[in-house]
Amino acid sequence: MDYTLEKEYEIKYYEQNVLGNLKESSLLNFLQDIATISAEKLGFGPTYVFEHNYAWVVLKYHIEIYKELKNLEKLYIKTESRGTTKLYAFRDFELYSQDRTMLASVVSAWALIDMETRRVLPMQTALNFVKPFEKREDDLDYEKIDALSRIDFQKEFEVRFEDIDVNRHANNCNYIVWALEAMDSEFRLKYRPEVIDIKYKKELKQGDIVLSCVQCEQNTNNPLTLHSIKSKSTLDEITTLKIQWQRIET
Repeated sequence: MDYTLEKEYEIKYYEQNVLGNLKESSLLNFLQDIATISAEKLGFGPTYVFEHNYAWVVLKYHIEIYKELKNLEKLYIKTESRGTTKLYAFRDFELYSQDRTMLASVVSAWALIDMETRRVLPMQTALNFVKPFEKREDDLDYEKIDALSRIDFQKEFEVRFEDIDVNRHANNCNYIVWALEAMDSEFRLKYRPEVIDIKYKKELKQGDIVLSCVQCEQNTNNPLTLHSIKSKSTLDEITTLKIQWQRIET
């Protein structure tokens, strides 16, 4: 069985930011889209999960961006289902320009949950037809996301109806919007993300108030930011991010 899939994406103007770079949320939307198409092709996509009242949730991403994703007319994304361990499924992505220059690489980890109990399902119970995960020497590594030692920027957001997906929680693409929107806009005009780590811990639902907290280290040529997305009512940490930045070439 072929566990890979490639898809062409035409970049719309509203998927780019003010500098003409692909929005980080648009990138995550593309990854989610091709992952869904691939999973359906392999027999564990929407048709399978809806029939069993299951849902896929992404647990973490590690994203390495090699080239500035600027003024792209088209983007080619290749994904590979890497198989499962006891509780998790793994999926890789590669991004290419029209001339087949590699622009970025992504690794991700996913869990399958029972929508009624909200519990994670053992993969061998739910997906016993999927190959086991085997690590490769050239696999990217997830980076540790340290806790914030101080808060340099903070902003509140309300989870809107528009932010909720079919799994009835805030879609994973919203978290990076909340994380970045709390930052200083002048910083965003000077730097672009080079390495992004995201770890999703808990769900948010419509009406929840989000606290987006940022620690920014700007002492080097490659600044580092740590992000903590919290529920204002419980102060539970919902998602954490670590972003290594690179100065934008002018």
